[in-house]
Parts: sequence; C-alpha cells; structure tokens
Amino acid sequence: MSFTKAAEELHLSQGAVSRQIQVLEERMGVPLFNRRHKEIQLTRAGLIFQQAIAQSLNTIRRAVTMIEALDTSTVTIAASNAMANFWLMPAIFEFRSEHPHIDIRVLASNSPVDPWHEPIDLAIRYGDGHWPNLTKVKLFEEEIFPVCAPLYLQKHDIRTVRDLMECELIEYDSDTAVSNSWDTWLENAGVQPGAVRKNLTLSNYDLVYRAACNGKGVALAWAYGVPQEDRETLLVRPLDISLKTGLCEYIIYADNEELSMPAKILLEWLTDFGKRSIWT
Repeated sequence: MSFTKAAEELHLSQGAVSRQIQVLEERMGVPLFNRRHKEIQLTRAGLIFQQAIAQSLNTIRRAVTMIEALDTSTVTIAASNAMANFWLMPAIFEFRSEHPHIDIRVLASNSPVDPWHEPIDLAIRYGDGHWPNLTKVKLFEEEIFPVCAPLYLQKHDIRTVRDLMECELIEYDSDTAVSNSWDTWLENAGVQPGAVRKNLTLSNYDLVYRAACNGKGVALAWAYGVPQEDRETLLVRPLDISLKTGLCEYIIYADNEELSMPAKILLEWLTDFGKRSIWT
C-alpha cells in the first residue's frame, strides 16, 4: 500500500512505479487503486488482480523449488502426523542406515497434500485409492485391534470382546479414519456396544498411545501404529481379534511425474518395509 516502498524494494524511482501502475490501469480500463491523501487502497478490481498475481507467484515459487530438487539427492515425503510419528520415521531411520547418501525431508501434516501442487516427491495417503491423476502404490490394508499395557491385562480378565465392555476404553476422537471409534469397532466385531465406558477421549493418537502404555485403559491401534520395539513390551494385544476396514495406506505421486532415482529407491524400500512391519 505504498508506491514509495514498492519503488525502494524494486530499486526504481517512485515516479516510475506510479507510471507503470497508470499504464496498467489504462490498459485494463479500470482503476486498481483509490488514491487518497498520503495513502492508497486497492479497489475491488485491484484486489482481484492482486490475489491472482499472488497465487501465480506462489505457483512459480513451488515450481522453482521442485525443479531445484530434481538434481539433488533429497527426497521429500509427506504423511499425516500419526503415520509420520509411528511408522514413517522408524522406517526412515532404518532406510538411512542402508542408504546414507540419500537425504530425506519429511512433511508431517493432517491436511491432505496434493503432489500436483506441493513441492514433494511422495506422499502417504489414507483412503480407498480412488484419486484421479495420481500413481498409487499400496502399502498395507487398514487393520485395527485393541491394545493395552501388559500390567493392565494382568489386572483385567479379558477373554472375549464383551469383556472389553467392563474395561476403561480410551477413545481416539478423529475424523481421519472410518473405524477408529470404539462404538464402530465393537459393532463390527459383533457386539452391540450400548453404554461403553470411555474414561478418556483424546484428539491426538500420540496421547492415546501414551495413555495405553501407562495402563490407563484399552485403546484401538492400527497394525502399523505401534513401533516394533514396543510390541509385547509396552503394549500387548489382549484379544486375537482385529477389524479390516477395506481402506488402505498408499504411497502416491503425480502420475505425470518421473521420479528421481533416490525417490524410486525410497519408494521400493518403503513398500518392502510395509510388508514386514505390520503387527500380525
């Protein structure tokens, strides 16, 4: 909102900037600024034009970032917070021990990432796989089952699914998965839940995981959602019952994208790691 400051940033005179704005307004046939004493304001047309220019510059900036990354050994991969924390990072640590020359950049966010519009090589996405213009490589099918601390299991007689109704159940309150609620899981396991006793409802899977490890109750976990080193030590499966939802975790990338060799190596490695990292 200052021609003078714009001129300073562009290393031009204030008059040159004002003249270019005037030429642009004459060409478009509408004023882009309202000129008042010692201040300027965008008109409605100016605001529309400013937003379009900002989006275009952001697109160019992302393209430059992606192009610059083509000739490097860095691979950028995006995943949800839970996936990044409980599955991807342990996988990356093991991958780096075998491929120390390949640098990995992890973007953790619960907002869906579009490989077409973000400067990433790969992304892990949860769902049914019906996404146009994306190449999809299946990691594993979603499988959900109860987990609790070994000491909690010692103190509670859990022999059947119905026994869970007498336990303190830790609820993961999230809309990112279909069958992550106890009501849904119990119903699919053949039990009408009725009045389920949920002593904790948490919006973060890390908090759910910690509460279960600390013996605060029984939680639902994904087959990939418990690190291998914690299985049977920090957490156990009280019942040999699980629910497969039909949804999957996929590695995706833009279908017109030729992956770099480091990205291809990581993709193949993660796919193999996914097969051997599931808690069965």
